[in-house]
Amino acid sequence: MVITREGVSENVVHDIPQYTFWQILLMFSWPAVWFSFLIYVVARPFIPEGGVTPTWVLLAVIVLGTGAELAAGLVLLRREGYALTVAALRDRIRWQWPKGWRAWLIALAVLVAGMVLSMMMGGANRALASVPGFVPPDWWPAASNPTVQISGVAEAFPDVALQGNWLFVLLYFVIGLVFNIFGEEIYYRGFLMPKMRAVFGRWDWVANGILFTLKHVYQRWLFPAILVSGLGFAFAFGPLGSLPLAMVFHWIGNFLFQMVFLVMAAFGIG
Repeated sequence: MVITREGVSENVVHDIPQYTFWQILLMFSWPAVWFSFLIYVVARPFIPEGGVTPTWVLLAVIVLGTGAELAAGLVLLRREGYALTVAALRDRIRWQWPKGWRAWLIALAVLVAGMVLSMMMGGANRALASVPGFVPPDWWPAASNPTVQISGVAEAFPDVALQGNWLFVLLYFVIGLVFNIFGEEIYYRGFLMPKMRAVFGRWDWVANGILFTLKHVYQRWLFPAILVSGLGFAFAFGPLGSLPLAMVFHWIGNFLFQMVFLVMAAFGIG
C-alpha cells in the first residue's frame, strides 16, 4: 500500500510505502527483544552478584542496542531506494527545521511542558517500580533506577574516576549523540513513523509515542517518564515536521543535564 503524505512544508509530498498494523508491531518488537537479550543474557554474567552494573557494560549495551536500531533504519531506508545522503533523505526523514515563528513557539511550549512533566513523573516512576512485575533488578544502573536515590553524577558511574577524565566525557558524548539520539530518532521517527500513517492517520505521532514507550519493556518501571518524552519526540517529528527538532528534544531529555554534571565533575566541581 502506498499513501501520499503531505508534510508540514507545503512543497513536500512523499510517496511512502505503508506498513500494516502487524508490521508496525514487529518493527517495535524486535528492538525490545534485542535489548532484553543484550541485558539479561549477554551482559548479566559480567555484573557481579550484589554489585552494580559496570559502566563499560552499560555503554556496550547502549552501543549494541541503539547501534542496531541505527543500522536497521539506514538499511531499510536504502531498501526503499534512497541514497544514504542528507540531500537524498531530506524530505523522506524530514531533515528540516520547523517553518515559521508559530511553529517555533509551539516547539518551545512542547519542550518546556515536556521537561516539567518529565520531572513530575519521578514520583510515578518510583510508585510503578514498587509494583510486582515492575521492580527493577538490584543491579540495574542507578541513573535509571527510581528505587535508588543518587546525589551526584559520581554515583551514576561509581567505577569511573571522573575528575580530569575528559576521555570518558567525550566517549559518553559520542555514544549518546551518535548511537542513542541518531539511532532511535532515525529508526523510530525518520524511518518508521511516516510508514504508520495509513493505520493511525493524523494520530500517528500518538501511536508512535505509545509504542516507543512499550518498546522499553526492559525498563518498564520508567514507563511514565518515557511516555512523556516519547510523545514529545513524536510531536516534534510529526505535527512540527522536524527530525532535527526531535533529536534536540531527545538530547535535552536524555543527556543534556548528565553532560553538564559530567563536565563539572571532570573539572572537579561538585
